[in-house]
Parts: sequence; C-alpha cells; structure tokens
Amino acid sequence: MSGYRETQAVVLRSQDLREADRRLSLLTPEGRCLARVPGARKAKSRLAGLLQPASLVQVTLYERPGAQAVVTGASQIASFRRLHEDLLRVSAAQVLLEICDVQSGEEEALRPFAMLAQALRLLDESPDPASAWLQGELGLLAAYGWGLELSRCVDCGGELRPPLKYQVELGGFTCGRCAAMGGVAAGEAALSALRASAAGEAPGPGAAEARALLHLTWRAHLEAPLRSAAFAESVLDG
Repeated sequence: MSGYRETQAVVLRSQDLREADRRLSLLTPEGRCLARVPGARKAKSRLAGLLQPASLVQVTLYERPGAQAVVTGASQIASFRRLHEDLLRVSAAQVLLEICDVQSGEEEALRPFAMLAQALRLLDESPDPASAWLQGELGLLAAYGWGLELSRCVDCGGELRPPLKYQVELGGFTCGRCAAMGGVAAGEAALSALRASAAGEAPGPGAAEARALLHLTWRAHLEAPLRSAAFAESVLDG
C-alpha cells in the first residue's frame, strides 16, 4: 500500500546516482531502509545539507510496494557537527555507521537505532573520542543482542584469572583453568578496558586491544571485516 511515513532516522551512507539524485541508507526505529532523494545534488537543494552521514533527522518517506522509498522532506534533529570536522571523530563515527549499515535489515531496530543515536552524541560531545568510540561499539553489540559476558568465565563460570582467552563465538573470556578451549590470547588490561567502557568510564591502557577483540566479534557476526576500522585505528595511532 502506497503512502507517506514520517520517522526519525540516522543517515548511515550517501551515494550519488545518475543526474542529480542521491541514495541514502537510513537506520530508523523500524529498521534500515534505502531511500532516493530527488535533486539532492542540485545547487539549490535544501535537503542536501541536512542529509549527511552521521546526522539525526526527521524524514518524510513516500513508499509504495516494489519501489525504493523517496525522501520528500526532512528536518534536522542533530547535526553532530564535530563528527564532520574532527578526523578521529569522523573516522570513529564511520565505524559505527558501517556496523549498522551492514547489520541492520528490515527487522525491528528500535534498540540499535537508539544506541547509535546515543553513541554518535557521545562521540560528538566527549573530550575523549577514543573512549566514546569503544563505548559505542560495545553498546551496539548489546543492542543487537550480542552483549559480552565480562564478569565470569564463559566456560566454567568461575572468576576470570589469567591467562585469559577471548572466545569470539561465546562473547566473553575464559580463565586460565579452561585453557584447553583455545581462543584468542587476551591481556587483563583489555578485559579491564571493556569493563570500564561498559560502566561508562575511561578504558585505560587496554583500549586498543579491547577494540581489536570487538572487531573480531563484529567480523564473526557480520561475516566480513569492518572496512573503516583500519583507517580509524591509523588516525588514532597517528
């Protein structure tokens, strides 16, 4: 059934089409959708500046069966200005957007949508964008139903004592007593960083290793590496 729908959306990706149009990937509370913006590349287009990746907007979509949605109107809720100006924030935001662009289908996505909007706001406002980046990734894992177990060994349920191994498929760590399970060797600093981030605190010196472990988890769930992660890491290291 054809009709108009108004919804909030985070712009995940923008692609130029032939002539003057653009195609957007949007994450809404109802799921991800692709939508065409007619005339968005024209100099006089009012929508072009509003519908940038990493923007939170209110959009009006015209939808009809068998056809791509069309954006007929939009207003800005939050531009997250620093996510378009500071290179580390830009690249970290791109990682979060890519996760949602690859993962989100047409399923209900209220929790991922709310988490992404919250993560972008934190990344925009935080004086420590690297910490905000890690918190955002950890929050999105939980929003998609893959939250990590950080308090106990995922095999025996006991205290997490070294040597630690990270179990990608189980979403947590095993303790030294369960070494026979294999897994990825992990330092105590990485576990501490993840625990701190889950509590909304600065992750400390284990942040880089913690992000590397999360990226292994995303690769397993998304069945592909995060293309934007390597560049974001290079910006942070540089």
